[in-house]
Amino acid sequence: MPNECCPISPAAVVGLLTLLGGSGVRAGTQLPGTLNFQNVTSSRIVETVPELAGNEKEVEFGDFDNDGDLDVVIANAHSNFDQRRNKLYRNDDGVFNEVSGAPIIAGFSDTTLSRNVFFRDYDGDGWLDIWIVNDGNSQGDRLYIAQTADGQFSHYVDETADRLPNPNTGASDGAVSIDADQDGDFDVYIGNEPNSSQDRMYFNDGAGIFTDVTSTHVPPEFNYSDDVAAADMNGDGKLDLLIANPPNFVYYNDNGRGSSGPGDFRYGPDGQAGVQPLGPGGTLDDDAMEPVDFDGDGRRDVYWLNKVGWADRILRNEGNDAANMAILIELPAATLPPHVLANLGGGTSAGDLNGDGRYDLIVTHQQARPAILRNTSVNRTISFVDWTPGNTFPNGTVHRAWHAALFDTNGDGDTDIFLGGWANDHLFEQVPASEYVEGDLVGGVIPNVYNQDPAAVLGSAIQGEADTYTINGLGTNAFISVVLNGPDDYRLEILDANDVVLMSVDRGGLGVEEAAQYDPPGSPTTLKLRITVLDCANAYDLDGDCTVGILDLLSLLAAWGPNRGHPADFNSDGTVGILDLLALLANWGGGANDYLLEVLSRS
Repeated sequence: MPNECCPISPAAVVGLLTLLGGSGVRAGTQLPGTLNFQNVTSSRIVETVPELAGNEKEVEFGDFDNDGDLDVVIANAHSNFDQRRNKLYRNDDGVFNEVSGAPIIAGFSDTTLSRNVFFRDYDGDGWLDIWIVNDGNSQGDRLYIAQTADGQFSHYVDETADRLPNPNTGASDGAVSIDADQDGDFDVYIGNEPNSSQDRMYFNDGAGIFTDVTSTHVPPEFNYSDDVAAADMNGDGKLDLLIANPPNFVYYNDNGRGSSGPGDFRYGPDGQAGVQPLGPGGTLDDDAMEPVDFDGDGRRDVYWLNKVGWADRILRNEGNDAANMAILIELPAATLPPHVLANLGGGTSAGDLNGDGRYDLIVTHQQARPAILRNTSVNRTISFVDWTPGNTFPNGTVHRAWHAALFDTNGDGDTDIFLGGWANDHLFEQVPASEYVEGDLVGGVIPNVYNQDPAAVLGSAIQGEADTYTINGLGTNAFISVVLNGPDDYRLEILDANDVVLMSVDRGGLGVEEAAQYDPPGSPTTLKLRITVLDCANAYDLDGDCTVGILDLLSLLAAWGPNRGHPADFNSDGTVGILDLLALLANWGGGANDYLLEVLSRS
């Protein structure tokens, strides 16, 4: 029956007004939270093998015992060649118990210099094996194969001699284990140094027996390979290699011009047809490259660690050139937060830390705290803010590190950080931040932010009006990072104590996230955040105040009956009626227009 047959009586209107109390009912009382971490090392890492300070580490995770959670293996290295202690941690309900020695993996924690480690099923039996990339000056690589009994993991056995007849003998540094030849198993590429060492490639036959194909598949190049990464840089479905030397290169996999097929990086008359020079790396030659699609356009961009001295850079992938090689454009230094432009990096790891579909980074540093770079890219414009909680990662060298792994360490569905520290290992669990509702803040002051946990505030604003929040107690060299999410179109401003606008951000459009990092000159003790709604997204907000309330109800009732095209005809059936009324009531209040303000401030 058409709903225009059932008009609303004056008594029904009075009843609705009484029921709703004459004002909007706030929807949503539980905050979605914000990105934050807590150090849980003391309760969740149990080390048994003594470790000396000053170790470089490569951290890898995987379920080696097939019990459904993720374990950790670590390659330790030190320039003195005698302080390495490789680590194997078994995850027992979120507690990482070290099992580095017998009976699990005898001889694993000797003092050979190790650079990289891989958890891979090399022999195809469904159990993860371990490949250790060693510095060949002291010992060749080691391949440990998982042993099982009655369908259960038993221990690892060193089967290098049977499976890898020609162990790497170069002074190895970076390495990757990928399916380079696309035959369904894992191969290994090793970058060597110093200048006399050629990079090496080993192909897997599917049963864990490897063949050295260096002479036929690897470009002849004898520079210092400091790091190796792999990604499909030109979108042809094959994994390419990023080689961090001074100079740096992309090696393209089977890119035509005489290639013998997938896994061939050497093709061309001189073996260099697939080599794309990227220019020199950092003056300290500790550079590395992490290929990540930062802006969501389907192409791999590159985070270049120590690209210029200590200054990291982003290379944006803008498609392919005529030779089917990626066009990589270096973005300005201002794309990255200042902290990663002023410290000697150790390594980078990428992962979606906060579940927003964008890849974030943790950048470790050799002499300073790590930096968590929260990806705030929108509209294919790459941007980051430093989101490193001061309460968890204090300034100084206590958490300096070479590498970190990002994964769910305790099965709670979010991403944590396992940090391979220069002295001992550290675990940081993702936890809620300090959370507030706008109306609970006295005078709009967000308390206890500086060098503490980040804060999350759930608020709601009326179109054309502004909400203002205050951050007090800032210290010397403070900065502030802000992220604002909600369905509306906002302008985000950072002001000083006298309401002078210091920075303004409007990235445009309904539902587009606003984000900013501000490093104020001098040492202000107070900063303010002002949020202005430029346009409301709520279709049920007929009067434009960003709240569904009495005036919207009255507008709907005034339009009751056949009224095609009226804004209150929410279901577009040509009539303002019962179904439209029920839809309006279901969206009553300000909840549909709530925003989440997240703020971090630290030195």
